Amino acid sequence: MNITSINGINSVDKKYGFSKKQNPSFKRMPNASEMEVYTKSINAGLKLLNKQVDIIIHNSSAPSSWLENTGIGSLFSRNTQKKLIPFLKAHAITGIQQEPDGLRKLGDNSPYAPESVAKNILMIPLEKLASDEYNKILPIYDFAKIVTKSSYDGYVDYPRVYKAYDKALKIAYKNFKKGEFLKTEFEEYKAGKDEMERAAIYHILDRKYQTSWKEWEGIDKNLYAPNNEKEAEIAKARIAELKEQHKDDIDFFMFQQFILDRENQKSNELAKKTGVKIIGDSPVASPAADEWTYQNMFLKGKALGCPPDAFSADGQRWGFGYFNPKYIFNPDGSLGVAGQILKHKYDGFFASTPGGLRIDHVIGLVDPFLYSVKSKHMTTKNSGRIYSQAGGEFEKKGDEFANIMEKIVLQSAKEHGMSKKDIICEDLGEKNMPTVKVMNDFDLSGIAVTQFNYRGAETPQRNLIMLGSHDNDSYIEYTDKLFHMPERQNDFLARTEYLAEDTSPKGISEEAKQKYKDELRTDKKKFLAASFAELFSSPARRIQIFFSDFWGLGKTYNRPGTTEGNWALRIGNNFVKDYYKAVSDGKAPNLADAISRALRARGLDKDNPELMKNLEESAKILAEA
Repeated sequence: MNITSINGINSVDKKYGFSKKQNPSFKRMPNASEMEVYTKSINAGLKLLNKQVDIIIHNSSAPSSWLENTGIGSLFSRNTQKKLIPFLKAHAITGIQQEPDGLRKLGDNSPYAPESVAKNILMIPLEKLASDEYNKILPIYDFAKIVTKSSYDGYVDYPRVYKAYDKALKIAYKNFKKGEFLKTEFEEYKAGKDEMERAAIYHILDRKYQTSWKEWEGIDKNLYAPNNEKEAEIAKARIAELKEQHKDDIDFFMFQQFILDRENQKSNELAKKTGVKIIGDSPVASPAADEWTYQNMFLKGKALGCPPDAFSADGQRWGFGYFNPKYIFNPDGSLGVAGQILKHKYDGFFASTPGGLRIDHVIGLVDPFLYSVKSKHMTTKNSGRIYSQAGGEFEKKGDEFANIMEKIVLQSAKEHGMSKKDIICEDLGEKNMPTVKVMNDFDLSGIAVTQFNYRGAETPQRNLIMLGSHDNDSYIEYTDKLFHMPERQNDFLARTEYLAEDTSPKGISEEAKQKYKDELRTDKKKFLAASFAELFSSPARRIQIFFSDFWGLGKTYNRPGTTEGNWALRIGNNFVKDYYKAVSDGKAPNLADAISRALRARGLDKDNPELMKNLEESAKILAEA
């Protein structure tokens, strides 16, 4: 394989998303012909191993180009679509799992507690609004002001970004109103959008009161859930008043969602061409605006959470409302009003993301844990599993536990051309027998996280396997702890024991295996390489890699139970160079190496000598960066 060099610097063909000009300190990258061999080889290896590889990248974490960096990323951005996606495709990645894309609550950066069904406005690619694609409704000099103030340090500065986006989008909206560009399409979008109009009104009132809707004044608290006919008349008049007073604010809200809807459609069209699809993520939480709108359908005085366990002695009080089960299904088994609302929610998810859907906290769909919001401590009297609690008002039997999954989630997936294989169920934590049964009966994909001492070789084929997710230490941090914390030595010894067993070439001698085991216990780079190889040698048909592990960032994205610095970590602007540099440093996955190791461990190497040769040569090239 030949190396192409420009002024002594290796280059890669633009079709892979790489620029011709590279940082001079970066000495070695695959050239175009080498990339073709590499991509073809890892795809062939994955086919033999029966594997699919996804990457988890939250919108805010997506990289930006230097001239279009607004301080936050978006999977709708030009940089993602023109550079990141081709780069990922070249590495045989076919899915990007994003975060829940709902509009976030005021002052809360977490994507898992949405404000409403509206989408997150920070996903809007401002650079497109400043281009001919949107008739330059955002003047280039206004866009440039945002970019020049965006010093990139690897993290999102949310207060600054929110302020910048609000200003930029108001300018774009003001210019949009002046002309006829997309006016017909906008009016068509708004028609019949009652749900989005309610979301807009909630948004306006939420910014007015800046407190929970349960503390709002007068009829605003019960605007869409009046308690009697008199309140209904007052509410009707108040809604008309708000729509008149805030006509432009509601239109502005709609305008932002219209842009996001257009960009979502374009993203899905691109996915059909590239084969790299966006995977959605559905939070267990009901949007705050839904709880406000349909408050009479939610259980009173109860909220969704997690029971006390080894990780949380007092349990986790999430504060999310839960629909009264009598409104989810009618006595004849058909969908009740709340059930129809849930079905509509999943219809939106599956329509929006063609790559499938991750279901957060699947136990919350099957047998949720509810606690009393009035009591400071969870007890067996004031909290428990609502459906499996013996003698409880909503106790279920046998197959009844599967109703929501079968009649709402799976039915919605089917109607959108998807199957259970397109659904990932986050089933970590407490093992609840009704949930285990539903997962088994429907052959649903759970998640195995190797940081939690899951052994790859013991992972069911239907499951997804990963090193860690948004709630874990990065794998580099995890590795450092194993190597340097005496109290974790038992975990370390056990992990290296089965890593050596499961990633060694099939038929290797015991002496060679012991040597390999000793290397794993003394060399972090070899331990990391074996850990990535374990994902590919496991029976699991699907692999996911969190972006901080793929780029070897060695930083944690979110620490549960804390608020400072979470949800802010980003991929670097020079993400191509950063990846290859991290691979050469032994911090990021060398996919050619991991796949070739897995093929040898599974005994699939002997019948594929040419493939093995290409994989090993590609692995060496990546290691030379």
